[in-house]
Amino acid sequence: MGGMTVDPPFGTHALPPWLERLRRFGGRLGRGAAARRATSAIRRLCQAGRPDPFDVEPFAGQRARLYPSDNLSEKRVFAAPQFWDWAERAALARAMAATDAPFHFVDAGANAGLYSLAVRSFGPARILAVEPAPAALSRLRTNLALSGAAEVTVAPVALSDRAGTAHIAAAGSNLGEAALGDAGTEVETLPLLDLLEAQGFGRVDALKIDIEGHEEPVLADFLARAPAALWPRLAILEARRGAETPALALMRAHGYVIVERTKMNAILGLAHAETGAAPAGTTQLQENTDGADGKA
Repeated sequence: MGGMTVDPPFGTHALPPWLERLRRFGGRLGRGAAARRATSAIRRLCQAGRPDPFDVEPFAGQRARLYPSDNLSEKRVFAAPQFWDWAERAALARAMAATDAPFHFVDAGANAGLYSLAVRSFGPARILAVEPAPAALSRLRTNLALSGAAEVTVAPVALSDRAGTAHIAAAGSNLGEAALGDAGTEVETLPLLDLLEAQGFGRVDALKIDIEGHEEPVLADFLARAPAALWPRLAILEARRGAETPALALMRAHGYVIVERTKMNAILGLAHAETGAAPAGTTQLQENTDGADGKA
């Protein structure tokens, strides 16, 4: 990453000191309804009359240059990180605590890198961040460089069920919703197993996969060809609460159990073949009712 330097350096886009103190205060307000209203007001005040980006520390020891105006994940983390995918992050922290270091994490559809930074804040981790969309890829690399995350491997490819090329473009105003289609930037495609083998991943402790509806063919190819020892022990999969998506059904058919549902995602554990129980580091099935979950 060119020495992990960023031009301009971190702090160039910092908020005025009094607003930065207010923003940090919002992050300490907890997760109740009053905190939600307060942090929303704080975010609006911080952004008022100030163009993106903003240099902040969203997680302990991690730095990011956030663009809250055009990316839902960055918007939510900017002033209220305690609300952003908190159940998913808690599951990853528990899984890391139950796993010998370094924790092996694959961030498929890494977007601006917030999941990768969150996992890195928990402890030693080997992280593979997969992001093909040019704008998001640029932000990912910037945020990793700002955090000095030279150990994180970035794969600028689109996951698919076959190697080749495809086109990717943003589907709307949210940068995090870039998807493969008939138009856009041409990108390399690669199956997940091929990518893991190329990067020397002998195990996957956790996988977060959010690739805009292309999850099922990617996972079908992976589960059909990968040795069971390489299957992720924990998986976070986009599946709205109450929905049985093809990808979710596929995972369940291959021995994964749902340990928690949030508004946007299913958190799955790979059941022990002998007992059918979820692995260490996961919790009992819960229906998370928090409405703040967003795109990764």
